[in-house]
Amino acid sequence: MSGDLVNHAWRASTPARREGGGDASTAERQPTIGDPGRALRHLAAAGDRTAAHLWLATQPDLLAATPDEADAPIAKIWRAALRHHLAGEPHLATALLATAPIGATGPHAVQTYCHAAVHHLLDDDIERASADVEEAARAAHACGVPTAHQAYSRVVVLLAAATGDAAATLARAESTEGLRRADADLFRLMVHLDLASHLLRAGDAADALRHAEAAVRLTEVAGETGYEPYALTVAAVAKCQLGRLEEALADGAAGQRLRELAGIAADEAFSLAALGMVHRRRREPRQARQALEGALAALGNGQSRPASPAWVLAELARIRAADDLTVAQDLADRAVTTARESERPYALLARGWVALLRGDTAAAHFDAAEARTGATVGRRRATLVEALQLTVLAADDPRASAGLLDDAAALCRELGDPADQATVRLIAARLQGRQARRGAEGAEQKLRRCGVRLDPGVADGLTAITLRVPAVVIHTLGDFRVFRAGAVVPYGEWQSKKARDLLKILVAHRGRAVPRARLMELLWPDESPTRTANRLSVLLSTLRRVLGSGHRTSGRGAVLADRGSVAIDLDVIDVDVETFLTAAEEAQATLRAGHPDTARALVRADELYGGDFLADDPYEDWAQPLREEAQVAHTSVLRALAQHSSDTDQKLVYLMRLVHRDPYDEDAHLELVQVLRTAGRHGEAQRRYRTYVERMRELGIAPADGPSTGVDTGSTGQGADPSAGPGTRVTRWRTPAPQPPWTAEVDLAHRPSGVPAQRPPRRLIEHPA
Repeated sequence: MSGDLVNHAWRASTPARREGGGDASTAERQPTIGDPGRALRHLAAAGDRTAAHLWLATQPDLLAATPDEADAPIAKIWRAALRHHLAGEPHLATALLATAPIGATGPHAVQTYCHAAVHHLLDDDIERASADVEEAARAAHACGVPTAHQAYSRVVVLLAAATGDAAATLARAESTEGLRRADADLFRLMVHLDLASHLLRAGDAADALRHAEAAVRLTEVAGETGYEPYALTVAAVAKCQLGRLEEALADGAAGQRLRELAGIAADEAFSLAALGMVHRRRREPRQARQALEGALAALGNGQSRPASPAWVLAELARIRAADDLTVAQDLADRAVTTARESERPYALLARGWVALLRGDTAAAHFDAAEARTGATVGRRRATLVEALQLTVLAADDPRASAGLLDDAAALCRELGDPADQATVRLIAARLQGRQARRGAEGAEQKLRRCGVRLDPGVADGLTAITLRVPAVVIHTLGDFRVFRAGAVVPYGEWQSKKARDLLKILVAHRGRAVPRARLMELLWPDESPTRTANRLSVLLSTLRRVLGSGHRTSGRGAVLADRGSVAIDLDVIDVDVETFLTAAEEAQATLRAGHPDTARALVRADELYGGDFLADDPYEDWAQPLREEAQVAHTSVLRALAQHSSDTDQKLVYLMRLVHRDPYDEDAHLELVQVLRTAGRHGEAQRRYRTYVERMRELGIAPADGPSTGVDTGSTGQGADPSAGPGTRVTRWRTPAPQPPWTAEVDLAHRPSGVPAQRPPRRLIEHPA
């Protein structure tokens, strides 16, 4: 993840806000460097992290003191370097400090080595910073000057913070000998920010957030408000790594607003890049692009060592993949070219995702392997998580490599990132196919709760797995149609009706292997298997050509055949009846659990039912079992919708559809009459009751008593009260019994308490012999 490579090192000169609010004046923003100590402290108070570190590493008594003749050459170096920094030329300051001789002694030598250590430290060159600190230690012990030793001691703490030694750093940070109270608060603030920066790069977002929030509190207590926007932005990056995207967006936006109010122009690139990263993880391309292009423009304005260009380019490449893959590829190539060694894995990752979306799986696999190696060596766990995802999805057979997702999931748990955990879980579920449909639904819900949109576009694992949908879609509910790449396969391409029939038979067996002998019997019932074996082979070749190879999802084809049997791979193609039955099962589960999404799940299942299975083959015995299973499941969905609908008109629609599906569904008839009667629609209730009576008479079953005796239930008069006069209401109106939770199977275990297992027997209408 991008937080691995955020370079928080250099913060250029920034103005402070007045205590009463508002911006500092122009004169205050540009203090004279004739008094370097005052100018340095002013910049430190205004939010310039480099100035703050230099101030803490400075021996104030040397700023105006005249050096001894022996110390004059080295004193000239650090003072000239300080003037370069104050003039906005940190690169010249670093170059000048590099000319300092090794082995010099005296307080000015300590000062020079401390300043060099600060510049290397904030440029993320820990090795050279450590060497400078060793020189400062030798010179400080040799000269014996208390202020020199204090300056060196503070630099040691800052170095420890930058390398993540939190325990030692915080213990030493409490020793603020030689510092005024305001400077002591500034010292603690820098320690927290340096620790937060290091921990972010190391992937320990939880501890990074703890130090960033401590820094925010210190800015409020100590009045060092120039650092508040930066501290909030660091907190936003940490929360982004932790999957707390809503909070990350709030902190990032707050930091940006404070930066604008304070006029901190030099923070613009970092602040906008962080916002862009949060929007990218939330998969909001428009907002992310606006922020990242603003960050890229700020980089082009010559800001002094701002956010890493490679980071901004990589993030922008992943966003532009949503609308222009060519532009995205160019941005990703630039990110890899400009990346430093520590940034290279993330830049390679961005380029790999873009290559995968372009269909270049070989390039994506190469970049994934290199990013994975770099992230492992650099211990950048967040980047490694995505590198593992890319490795799996760029493989020739992703399902064969899916075991790597277990490693990614373990890393996500270590990092404490629920959004990435859900992403890994969703990819794994999608690769498993329809068997893991429920797991995919749960992962999608978790991502939505984390504030992540699921629309494809952004170059990442979610888009890659979303686009890996089956290339072939088969419609069997209603009219039989086969779609390939979104278009209906022309009838002439099948060459014969038997090829279509073969596919229908395989679909009806729901992925189970069908013996070749059985297929030949069904397709050519009146011919000998010895004559039809070659015909079956020809049909299979036709079927493979029509359905394609299925390589978008796995290395296997859609048709699985051996010498003895043939099957269809339902993980390679999409069959609407399977999608409906899965949705119906999931709706049943939500209904039983009393889940708040029950209504949505039921409506979705109902919408997926486009008609009876293979309605144009009503007399084929091999189609009947699946047709009946789908009909029962849909009836159960309609019944549940009718029972749980609070809108009368909608309830009537569902009940009428139930009656239309099964004209002999007594409970549906009676409930329909009851709902109409309760709604005051007595005439329609009467007509519906007459229809019910007719259906029951066709079955030879005595109907239940109706709403009035004005209904003619037959010559025998059964079902009516003979003592009641015409138009008189009867009191024996039978309210329909409550229905058990719907199920596609007859299962008495699911019948609620109080509902009899069997309906009481009715008297048959006696017909004359």
